[in-house]
Amino acid sequence: MAADPAPQIASEKTFGDAPILIFCDHATNWMPDRFRCLGLPDDLLKTHIAWDIGAGALAEAIARKLKAQLVTCGFSRLIVDPNRDLASGDLIPAVSDQIPIPGNQMLDDEQRGARIKDFHEPYHQQLGRAVDALETRGPSPIAVSIHSYTNRLMGAGDERPWPVGMLWRWDEPAARSMIEWLERETDWPIGDNEPYDARLFNYSVDRHIAPRSLRHLTFEVRQDFVTEADGQERIATLLARGIGELQKAL
Repeated sequence: MAADPAPQIASEKTFGDAPILIFCDHATNWMPDRFRCLGLPDDLLKTHIAWDIGAGALAEAIARKLKAQLVTCGFSRLIVDPNRDLASGDLIPAVSDQIPIPGNQMLDDEQRGARIKDFHEPYHQQLGRAVDALETRGPSPIAVSIHSYTNRLMGAGDERPWPVGMLWRWDEPAARSMIEWLERETDWPIGDNEPYDARLFNYSVDRHIAPRSLRHLTFEVRQDFVTEADGQERIATLLARGIGELQKAL
């Protein structure tokens, strides 16, 4: 990896001393040159199959507003998905939203193991250290996971209707409080374990947050709301206000 002009496997920034951790598993579409874009054209690497568009910038804007700690993943989920269990069939996706990923097909155990060792595990080691630190930052700590999702999956007739979705498994009360708050503050339909169900897919929270019984939230924001900087700022202002009010009420 040293030969590649790589960002860190996980980047950390601290904007203040609030007992809040913001993290983003799918913040970038970057991958080392040696992967040769996994056989994909550049235009596909700019789409939702390679990263959560806008989520990294949104996470940083929220962290700044809340004076929180921030952790962002530094590699594309097409290399290995940091938000998937090691036994998951789409840990290294051979197909994503009906698009074949040539460089992920026919991998042997050694190749799969190298991606876990070089990317997945270092990211989770750093995220785990940040969660450890969160517990020392003050009373009522809260962890917040930020994702974004595509407006429409391949072949779907309709756009997904939720500008924001709340995913939950271990901390349903926090999620329900945030759903109710968002419904009061906006005229949007808010996804309740939509567009994905955290009882099936939320590995980073399952691994680091749930065992510590920390309060937490997982946001999914529709990508057309956060593709551009003005949308990122607007959504960050809204979500930061909601997170801040919830954290004070804990």
